[in-house]
Amino acid sequence: MLRSLVGSEMCIRDRLEGEYLERGPKAKFNTTDFSFNKAHGTKYQVNFSKMLQTNKQSSKSRSMRRGDGTSVTPTPAKKGAKKNSKNAVAWQWWEKEEMTWQHFADEDAGLLEAAYKSGSPIFVTKNLSFNKGYDSEYIFDFIVMAQMNNESGTSRKIARKGSGAAGEADSDDDDDGYGSALTAIYSSKAKASGDKFCVDISSKVSASLASKQKKVGAQSLRGGMKKDYGPAVSKDKHGSKCFDRILELEADFSGEWAVFYHSYSVAALLYEVQAAVAAVLFRFKSEFASLPRLLWGPFEHIPTAARMLEEFPKWKDRDHNKAFRGVGLCGVSSLLAHDSEAPPKSVFLMGYSVGPLTGLLERLLQACGVPASQVTKLTKQIVDIAGNHGLDCKAFGGKSCKSGRSGHYLQMFIRRDLVDKYVYPAFPFGVPDKSRMKPSLSKYLEQDTQITGQIRITANPDIFLRATCVRMFVYSADPSYHAKRPEFMKRLTDVLTPVIGTKAVRAKAAKGIFGGTIPAWWTDDDQTKAAKMPASRYATSMLVDEAESSDESC
Repeated sequence: MLRSLVGSEMCIRDRLEGEYLERGPKAKFNTTDFSFNKAHGTKYQVNFSKMLQTNKQSSKSRSMRRGDGTSVTPTPAKKGAKKNSKNAVAWQWWEKEEMTWQHFADEDAGLLEAAYKSGSPIFVTKNLSFNKGYDSEYIFDFIVMAQMNNESGTSRKIARKGSGAAGEADSDDDDDGYGSALTAIYSSKAKASGDKFCVDISSKVSASLASKQKKVGAQSLRGGMKKDYGPAVSKDKHGSKCFDRILELEADFSGEWAVFYHSYSVAALLYEVQAAVAAVLFRFKSEFASLPRLLWGPFEHIPTAARMLEEFPKWKDRDHNKAFRGVGLCGVSSLLAHDSEAPPKSVFLMGYSVGPLTGLLERLLQACGVPASQVTKLTKQIVDIAGNHGLDCKAFGGKSCKSGRSGHYLQMFIRRDLVDKYVYPAFPFGVPDKSRMKPSLSKYLEQDTQITGQIRITANPDIFLRATCVRMFVYSADPSYHAKRPEFMKRLTDVLTPVIGTKAVRAKAAKGIFGGTIPAWWTDDDQTKAAKMPASRYATSMLVDEAESSDESC
């Protein structure tokens, strides 16, 4: 008979024994059907091969035994499932299929701890217990806390925790925070006036400044910055190709534009859906980039970087505050500088997803005007289409990407005369970096010196939707999705167009997005065809001719 060490009730023994006989000794399944769990409804995983019972909410595991009561000690899996020694620092890796933390084997944990204490941010090794017989090279990045198989390109999140630490998902990632902030955004009663947000979109960048900056060149290579992609990207064909293209665009856009970078993973599907909706309603060029913020509500309170800096002292949790998450992006000002929080050379291929975002896509679609009767069906359709094109949709109940590379990098060119209005230089956690504010961030970025440091952006849709103000390009770490993204965005737009295809529904959608008040410049015509723009025109530093794009003016 089977019994859990935490309970000896006959019903539990009978229940587990029946499952064991029916499913077999290697079975693994989830259940809430325990007598001690009736008042809680917590999901537990029962794993007969390892004789473990795991609370899916807390990730705490307990041993089980069967028959004469002899304990069954689980054999460490090749991936290193054996828990670290009791008094040691715990090294863990994230199992995305089960959405739980797993422990590295003791010998691997010891190796990682020694490498971590050496002070080097990068550790490359083949000497891992689960790697015996394979001889694959693994790269461990202790800044972003991730590991990558340098042959297959697959990556995982890792964690270093104190003794006895529970294996709970970390939700501090920038896009995880956006997901949680959406709940507050949807329930907010704030109403935004589109006219109040309207900016003067005419360029104030002089021809002489643009010419001078063009000669200085790519922002990330200024001051003699070495063109070093790091050990992971430099050995990866897809990663190197993406970085080459990023620097090409930096050089071309260096005249009128400053460039910034934002990393994300979990919220990718939300960003993509927002881009597709914006293509239908506002002529957003979704074939080139995702859209990190769409709903205007939060920007009524914080429309600019200046307002964000006024509010920042009130936030004890700094840039983890929901008010920031609703409007702000964390980013860096160089592709190649080794910034302390999210250096592109580490983050791009080491992207990861942690934690579910159940229900958020449905709420986003409702906020964007999709009729309630169609939300559930449309959500499933979108998740399925995204998964079939290679986008990691595990957080939304869909497929994981095969490579394990769920990260994305957004390259954002912001017109130089708009930088100080919407961007401020920052230390980790969003603390203002006043040294780069003297006299201003825009002046700092004009220098021929090595550009470094983090930034925080107020991603106001009023400029992010306009190609005359902001140009964006997205790069996905998963090579399959990166190649298929244009096809996916076309398919996604085709799916959304009939749903918000009537003028009445489009007007309702725009009203919801603008927080109740439709701005005077908006038109209820279908903008899908008008949103199309050839890459030869969009991917050039030449500003869009305003006369040809009515959506570019208020």
